Amino acid sequence: MLNDKLLPAWTESDRLAALRSYRVLDTPAEPAFDGLVQLAARACRAPIALISLIDERRQWFKAEVGLGVRETPLDRSICLSAMLRPGVTIVPDLTQDPCFARNPLVTGEPYLRFYAGAVLRTPDGIPLGALCVLDRVPRDLSEDQTFTLETLAQQVMSHLELRRAIAERDEALEVSHRIEQRQALLVRELHHRVKNTLATVQALVGATGRSTGSFDEFYRSFSNRITSLAKTHNLLTEDYWQIAPLREIALNELKPFAESRQPRFILLGPSVELAADLAVPVGMALHELTTNAVRYGALSVPAGYVEVRWNMNDAEGGRKLHLEWREFGGPSVNEPQHQGFGSTLLQRVLPMQCNAEVEVQYAREGLRFRMDAPLVEQRLVPAY
Repeated sequence: MLNDKLLPAWTESDRLAALRSYRVLDTPAEPAFDGLVQLAARACRAPIALISLIDERRQWFKAEVGLGVRETPLDRSICLSAMLRPGVTIVPDLTQDPCFARNPLVTGEPYLRFYAGAVLRTPDGIPLGALCVLDRVPRDLSEDQTFTLETLAQQVMSHLELRRAIAERDEALEVSHRIEQRQALLVRELHHRVKNTLATVQALVGATGRSTGSFDEFYRSFSNRITSLAKTHNLLTEDYWQIAPLREIALNELKPFAESRQPRFILLGPSVELAADLAVPVGMALHELTTNAVRYGALSVPAGYVEVRWNMNDAEGGRKLHLEWREFGGPSVNEPQHQGFGSTLLQRVLPMQCNAEVEVQYAREGLRFRMDAPLVEQRLVPAY
């Protein structure tokens, strides 16, 4: 209980949130609101009329006539007290009211004497401010003038509600437009990816067939490559931007060795997101490197391990991804006598498809692979 009356059902944070939901503070003058204060001034025969909204540290006037300013500090606000009272607050002589006698607008320019204000209240009963009229001489309002002021305050709230509804409608239309644009661009991206994927699968069939000597070997190699390709595409599909983390791409290939008692691989590098056009060939390259290491390299013996490092370097025209694969502790390495699909992918496909610079070293202590490729950083999908 406060002064034998129930406390209000709202808090100040509720009130400020409601005020800001109308998105009206600091907006330019609008004819609809200007017309209402002019009508209030004329109906009440007052030289000053205001639509006053009480913010956290100021009272701001959506419309005013006769005062000449758009806001004042809260310590000068009469509406701050008036909006907490029911109905229309009328103060015939401000100098005689202890609440307002020391107000700077009463003791100094413009030497206000009379105030009448009708609360601007939301449909939920939360006060936002007041529609008020003021004069420089003590006076009163007639019953008809009081009724008119209260009715005009309701019209102010109707305009605020309409204004908010229009703004929310426009926002919803903009969101809908962005969603449609996003869907259209996603379809374009998926069409592009499907086309590239089918071309990749076709190339895999031919290359795997040429590099294998039996159907069983063909089936096993081809299935493993399709599985690797599917894992990379799964990472791309999970992300709104159609990008995949390089670390996750590498883990997709090396995960079978993660639970070994002895560390079998090391991944060293910052967080890097690869767009589809780079993620797919990088994923395939890591698959071929892993497969080769399992068959002939460091992962074919218990003591061997693989180190994968990457970083990003600034280059002319954009950033470049620098990726290194190094094997340690495996059998002695000799350069192969014939070029299989893995070697073709690393040394010919990556430069053509990714504009990458690659280097493969068949060092006796272990295979080394290096790649420098420009990052694909332009995204088709818009911000959302």
